[in-house]
Amino acid sequence: MTSFAPHALSQSQPTGPLQNKRLILTAIDKGGVGKSFFCVRLIEWLREVRRSFIAFDPDYNNSTLTRFYPEAQFLNIGHSENLDLIVEALDSTDVVLVDGVGAEQRIFMDWMEETDLLKVKDSLGLSVTLVLIIEEDKDTVFQAGEVARRVGNKAEWLVVKNFKQSQSLRIYQNSRAREDLLRIGAKEISLQKLQEHLTTILQMNSWTIPQALATNTLNLLDRQRLIEYTRALNDQLSAVQSILLP
Repeated sequence: MTSFAPHALSQSQPTGPLQNKRLILTAIDKGGVGKSFFCVRLIEWLREVRRSFIAFDPDYNNSTLTRFYPEAQFLNIGHSENLDLIVEALDSTDVVLVDGVGAEQRIFMDWMEETDLLKVKDSLGLSVTLVLIIEEDKDTVFQAGEVARRVGNKAEWLVVKNFKQSQSLRIYQNSRAREDLLRIGAKEISLQKLQEHLTTILQMNSWTIPQALATNTLNLLDRQRLIEYTRALNDQLSAVQSILLP
Protein backbone atom coordinates (compact mmCIF):
# COMPACT_ATOMS: atom_id res chain seq x y z
CA MET A 1 0.00 0.00 0.00
CA THR A 2 1.07 3.54 -0.60
CA SER A 3 2.57 5.47 2.32
CA PHE A 4 1.39 8.98 3.03
CA ALA A 5 3.37 11.64 4.85
CA PRO A 6 1.61 13.69 7.54
CA HIS A 7 0.30 16.98 6.25
CA ALA A 8 -1.31 19.78 8.23
CA LEU A 9 -4.94 20.34 7.34
CA SER A 10 -6.40 23.78 7.92
CA GLN A 11 -8.80 26.22 6.37
CA SER A 12 -5.94 28.41 5.20
CA GLN A 13 -3.84 25.52 3.88
CA PRO A 14 -6.18 22.90 2.37
CA THR A 15 -4.78 19.79 0.75
CA GLY A 16 -6.39 20.81 -2.53
CA PRO A 17 -9.57 19.74 -4.29
CA LEU A 18 -10.22 16.06 -3.76
CA GLN A 19 -13.27 16.00 -6.07
CA ASN A 20 -16.01 13.65 -5.00
CA LYS A 21 -14.41 11.62 -2.22
CA ARG A 22 -15.94 9.87 0.79
CA LEU A 23 -14.59 9.40 4.31
CA ILE A 24 -16.40 6.79 6.43
CA LEU A 25 -15.52 6.79 10.12
CA THR A 26 -16.98 4.78 12.98
CA ALA A 27 -17.96 7.03 15.86
CA ILE A 28 -18.88 4.84 18.85
CA ASP A 29 -16.54 4.50 21.83
CA LYS A 30 -17.77 1.25 23.35
CA GLY A 31 -15.73 -1.82 22.49
CA GLY A 32 -17.19 -5.14 21.40
CA VAL A 33 -20.26 -3.73 19.68
CA GLY A 34 -19.34 -4.97 16.20
CA LYS A 35 -17.39 -2.05 14.69
CA SER A 36 -14.82 -4.26 12.99
CA PHE A 37 -17.39 -6.89 12.02
CA PHE A 38 -19.39 -4.22 10.22
CA CYS A 39 -16.29 -2.68 8.62
CA VAL A 40 -15.34 -6.07 7.16
CA ARG A 41 -18.86 -6.45 5.77
CA LEU A 42 -18.66 -2.92 4.33
CA ILE A 43 -15.35 -3.77 2.65
CA GLU A 44 -16.99 -6.84 1.11
CA TRP A 45 -19.74 -4.60 -0.27
CA LEU A 46 -17.28 -2.02 -1.60
CA ARG A 47 -15.51 -4.80 -3.45
CA GLU A 48 -18.84 -6.08 -4.75
CA VAL A 49 -19.70 -2.66 -6.22
CA ARG A 50 -16.09 -2.27 -7.43
CA ARG A 51 -15.19 1.00 -5.75
CA SER A 52 -11.61 1.82 -4.90
CA PHE A 53 -10.93 2.32 -1.20
CA ILE A 54 -8.28 2.37 1.50
CA ALA A 55 -9.02 1.06 4.99
CA PHE A 56 -7.31 2.09 8.22
CA ASP A 57 -7.14 0.07 11.45
CA PRO A 58 -6.31 2.18 14.54
CA ASP A 59 -6.56 -0.71 17.03
CA TYR A 60 -3.14 -2.27 17.65
CA ASN A 61 -4.38 -4.43 20.52
CA ASN A 62 -7.37 -5.97 18.75
CA SER A 63 -6.55 -5.62 15.08
CA THR A 64 -9.56 -7.46 13.71
CA LEU A 65 -9.75 -5.44 10.53
CA THR A 66 -6.18 -6.15 9.42
CA ARG A 67 -6.62 -9.83 10.28
CA PHE A 68 -9.54 -10.17 7.88
CA TYR A 69 -8.32 -7.55 5.43
CA PRO A 70 -4.48 -7.55 5.46
CA GLU A 71 -4.33 -4.66 2.98
CA ALA A 72 -5.63 -2.32 5.68
CA GLN A 73 -3.08 0.12 7.07
CA PHE A 74 -2.40 0.50 10.76
CA LEU A 75 -2.98 4.04 11.99
CA ASN A 76 -1.16 5.25 15.09
CA ILE A 77 -3.61 7.64 16.71
CA GLY A 78 -1.26 8.44 19.58
CA HIS A 79 -0.29 11.60 17.69
CA SER A 80 -3.14 13.59 16.18
CA GLU A 81 -1.10 14.66 13.16
CA ASN A 82 -1.00 11.02 12.05
CA LEU A 83 -4.72 11.25 11.40
CA ASP A 84 -3.94 13.59 8.51
CA LEU A 85 -2.98 10.40 6.66
CA ILE A 86 -6.70 9.67 6.42
CA VAL A 87 -7.35 12.71 4.22
CA GLU A 88 -4.12 12.35 2.26
CA ALA A 89 -5.10 8.78 1.34
CA LEU A 90 -8.03 10.25 -0.57
CA ASP A 91 -5.58 11.57 -3.16
CA SER A 92 -5.31 8.01 -4.49
CA THR A 93 -8.72 6.47 -3.86
CA ASP A 94 -12.45 7.23 -3.87
CA VAL A 95 -13.31 6.04 -0.36
CA VAL A 96 -11.42 5.89 2.92
CA LEU A 97 -12.82 3.69 5.68
CA VAL A 98 -11.58 4.00 9.27
CA ASP A 99 -12.40 1.27 11.76
CA GLY A 100 -12.94 2.18 15.40
CA VAL A 101 -11.14 1.50 18.65
CA GLY A 102 -12.87 1.29 22.00
CA ALA A 103 -12.74 4.38 24.24
CA GLU A 104 -10.71 6.36 21.68
CA GLN A 105 -13.29 7.78 19.27
CA ARG A 106 -13.02 11.23 20.88
CA ILE A 107 -9.55 11.43 19.30
CA PHE A 108 -11.13 11.42 15.84
CA MET A 109 -13.78 13.95 16.85
CA ASP A 110 -11.13 16.22 18.37
CA TRP A 111 -9.04 15.92 15.20
CA MET A 112 -11.93 16.91 12.96
CA GLU A 113 -12.56 19.97 15.09
CA GLU A 114 -8.87 20.88 15.34
CA THR A 115 -8.45 20.77 11.56
CA ASP A 116 -11.87 22.28 10.77
CA LEU A 117 -12.36 19.28 8.50
CA LEU A 118 -16.13 19.39 8.66
CA LYS A 119 -16.08 23.09 7.74
CA VAL A 120 -13.72 22.79 4.78
CA LYS A 121 -14.87 19.40 3.47
CA ASP A 122 -17.18 20.90 0.84
CA SER A 123 -14.39 23.01 -0.63
CA LEU A 124 -12.28 19.85 -0.77
CA GLY A 125 -14.97 17.88 -2.58
CA LEU A 126 -15.18 15.58 0.43
CA SER A 127 -18.21 13.95 2.03
CA VAL A 128 -18.01 12.53 5.56
CA THR A 129 -20.15 9.73 6.95
CA LEU A 130 -20.09 8.84 10.64
CA VAL A 131 -21.18 5.30 11.51
CA LEU A 132 -22.87 4.48 14.81
CA ILE A 133 -23.17 0.84 15.87
CA ILE A 134 -26.13 0.50 18.22
CA GLU A 135 -26.90 -2.43 20.51
CA GLU A 136 -29.53 -2.94 23.18
CA ASP A 137 -27.66 -1.09 25.92
CA LYS A 138 -27.67 2.42 27.28
CA ASP A 139 -23.97 3.04 26.65
CA THR A 140 -24.09 2.90 22.86
CA VAL A 141 -27.33 4.91 22.79
CA PHE A 142 -25.88 7.56 25.11
CA GLN A 143 -22.67 7.78 23.07
CA ALA A 144 -24.66 8.07 19.85
CA GLY A 145 -26.62 10.97 21.29
CA GLU A 146 -23.48 12.71 22.52
CA VAL A 147 -21.65 12.57 19.20
CA ALA A 148 -24.80 13.51 17.27
CA ARG A 149 -25.16 16.64 19.38
CA ARG A 150 -21.46 17.42 19.00
CA VAL A 151 -21.34 17.12 15.20
CA GLY A 152 -24.94 17.72 14.18
CA ASN A 153 -25.66 18.00 10.48
CA LYS A 154 -22.06 18.81 9.58
CA ALA A 155 -21.66 15.14 8.64
CA GLU A 156 -23.88 12.40 7.26
CA TRP A 157 -24.91 9.57 9.57
CA LEU A 158 -25.40 5.83 9.25
CA VAL A 159 -26.94 4.03 12.22
CA VAL A 160 -26.25 0.29 12.21
CA LYS A 161 -28.74 -1.46 14.48
CA ASN A 162 -26.85 -4.57 15.60
CA PHE A 163 -29.14 -7.43 16.61
CA LYS A 164 -26.41 -9.90 17.57
CA GLN A 165 -27.45 -9.93 21.25
CA SER A 166 -31.12 -9.00 21.17
CA GLN A 167 -34.00 -8.98 18.75
CA SER A 168 -35.22 -5.75 20.31
CA LEU A 169 -33.58 -2.33 20.37
CA ARG A 170 -36.24 -0.64 22.48
CA ILE A 171 -33.71 1.52 24.34
CA TYR A 172 -32.60 3.09 21.07
CA GLN A 173 -36.04 3.11 19.43
CA ASN A 174 -37.48 5.18 22.30
CA SER A 175 -34.45 7.41 22.88
CA ARG A 176 -33.80 11.10 22.49
CA ALA A 177 -30.64 10.10 20.63
CA ARG A 178 -32.70 8.51 17.85
CA GLU A 179 -34.92 11.57 17.62
CA ASP A 180 -31.85 13.80 17.27
CA LEU A 181 -30.26 11.54 14.66
CA LEU A 182 -33.38 11.27 12.52
CA ARG A 183 -33.83 15.02 12.75
CA ILE A 184 -30.38 15.55 11.20
CA GLY A 185 -31.07 13.02 8.46
CA ALA A 186 -29.50 9.81 9.75
CA LYS A 187 -30.18 6.64 7.79
CA GLU A 188 -30.67 3.31 9.57
CA ILE A 189 -29.86 -0.26 8.56
CA SER A 190 -30.07 -3.55 10.47
CA LEU A 191 -27.19 -5.94 11.10
CA GLN A 192 -28.66 -9.35 11.85
CA LYS A 193 -26.92 -12.00 13.90
CA LEU A 194 -24.89 -14.49 11.90
CA GLN A 195 -25.31 -18.09 13.04
CA GLU A 196 -22.74 -18.91 15.72
CA HIS A 197 -21.19 -21.87 13.93
CA LEU A 198 -20.66 -19.72 10.83
CA THR A 199 -19.12 -16.94 12.90
CA THR A 200 -16.78 -19.54 14.40
CA ILE A 201 -15.75 -20.78 10.94
CA LEU A 202 -14.97 -17.23 9.80
CA GLN A 203 -13.08 -16.38 12.99
CA MET A 204 -11.03 -19.58 13.11
CA ASN A 205 -9.84 -19.13 9.54
CA SER A 206 -9.79 -15.31 9.44
CA TRP A 207 -11.99 -15.54 6.37
CA THR A 208 -14.21 -12.91 4.88
CA ILE A 209 -17.54 -14.28 3.68
CA PRO A 210 -16.43 -14.31 0.00
CA GLN A 211 -13.28 -16.20 1.02
CA ALA A 212 -15.36 -18.78 2.88
CA LEU A 213 -17.66 -19.18 -0.12
CA ALA A 214 -14.65 -19.69 -2.37
CA THR A 215 -13.58 -22.80 -0.42
CA ASN A 216 -14.98 -26.32 -0.53
CA THR A 217 -15.31 -26.60 3.24
CA LEU A 218 -18.92 -25.45 3.63
CA ASN A 219 -21.91 -27.69 3.19
CA LEU A 220 -24.67 -26.64 0.83
CA LEU A 221 -26.96 -25.16 3.49
CA ASP A 222 -24.20 -23.16 5.18
CA ARG A 223 -23.14 -21.76 1.82
CA GLN A 224 -26.72 -20.70 1.22
CA ARG A 225 -26.94 -19.12 4.68
CA LEU A 226 -23.86 -17.00 3.99
CA ILE A 227 -25.13 -16.06 0.53
CA GLU A 228 -28.49 -14.94 1.92
CA TYR A 229 -26.88 -13.07 4.82
CA THR A 230 -24.64 -11.19 2.41
CA ARG A 231 -27.47 -10.47 -0.01
CA ALA A 232 -29.72 -9.07 2.70
CA LEU A 233 -27.02 -6.78 4.09
CA ASN A 234 -25.74 -5.70 0.69
CA ASP A 235 -29.27 -4.76 -0.37
CA GLN A 236 -29.45 -2.45 2.65
CA LEU A 237 -26.03 -0.95 1.94
CA SER A 238 -26.98 -0.34 -1.68
CA ALA A 239 -30.14 1.41 -0.49
CA VAL A 240 -28.01 3.92 1.49
CA GLN A 241 -25.13 4.15 -0.98
CA SER A 242 -25.71 7.89 -1.29
CA ILE A 243 -23.92 8.26 2.07
CA LEU A 244 -21.35 5.51 1.46
CA LEU A 245 -20.02 6.39 -1.98
CA PRO A 246 -18.70 9.69 -3.36
